[in-house]
Amino acid sequence: MGGDRRIGMTGTWRLARPGPLGRLLWLAFSLAAWFALNLAVQPARAFTPFPVAGGASEHRRISDAALACRGGAPSTCWSPAALDRLEVALKRPDITLATFEAAAHCDSGDLAPDGTSPGGRGPAALQACRTWIRTHIDLALAAADGLVDARGLPLQDARDCAWRALRPRTALCEVDFHLGRALHAAQDFYSHTNWVDRHDPAKPLSLRNPPGLDGAGPIEWLAPGEEGPPPPGLMSGCFVFFPESLFCHGRTRHQDLSKDSRAGPETPPVGATPRGAVNGNFPRAIDAATGETARIWTGFHARLIATYGETRGQAMSCRLRGLPPSVCGSGPSAAASSDPGVL
Repeated sequence: MGGDRRIGMTGTWRLARPGPLGRLLWLAFSLAAWFALNLAVQPARAFTPFPVAGGASEHRRISDAALACRGGAPSTCWSPAALDRLEVALKRPDITLATFEAAAHCDSGDLAPDGTSPGGRGPAALQACRTWIRTHIDLALAAADGLVDARGLPLQDARDCAWRALRPRTALCEVDFHLGRALHAAQDFYSHTNWVDRHDPAKPLSLRNPPGLDGAGPIEWLAPGEEGPPPPGLMSGCFVFFPESLFCHGRTRHQDLSKDSRAGPETPPVGATPRGAVNGNFPRAIDAATGETARIWTGFHARLIATYGETRGQAMSCRLRGLPPSVCGSGPSAAASSDPGVL
């Protein structure tokens, strides 16, 4: 058969070519179907990106725990308004095409039962995730150049975080965009890998119940400057599309390792997924992701100053955190503090 010819039970026929209206309707249907499928797989992708259990999203909970001002030195924390901004960027990898990018969620680094990585998975996929995190931190650092001038005063285009279609259009939003992607992947690392895990002792070790590494806190392998291979046995689950049983047959799946959501408002939290519900794995993942978030921000703040100098770097940090320079001790405080776009 050639071209668009088809053989039916009653003979030969051609597919009708849709007119402009038909093409428009087909495009609308395709977009609606894509969004429906995309939203359908959200529970399988990352720390729950939308409000759950009567509170914030898990990504927001983690960021608040790591960065919010809670009675400490205000020069080291983020304002509620800045955390609201960051939350938008943190959620984007779960509601855009990045939801299918394994590196954006530290997915598909699974191992065979004997610890090998068939098909180039395992360490290669985990290395891709670390590269994704570092690349977006570097891009955020470069974008910060548009936040303030040489005196540390905010530039006009840095006042607000605004979007044009799917891309940021201001320096402030560009930094948020890349920081959000880096932090999302870094937080997902602890939900999607077996770093903090202890396997379910009531079941035999298997693809569905792989060994955990029982790690505590942020992993040294993600620390700035660390270039070695992943620790032996470190893995994440396979995710290609939904349902996972179809696309990840014969592999440890994302759902076998994920600790993405909580069962309720209890404190300490209890995980809702099979892996998160045993051995305190869910709160362990939350604690480690919180420590990682704090480590990334501390390192980023230091790089701003090292790259742009004390005056500009401190002022950039202050703008990102939504705090007035008089609090941060950066830039010409009196002039900048009167700027209504600072807070």
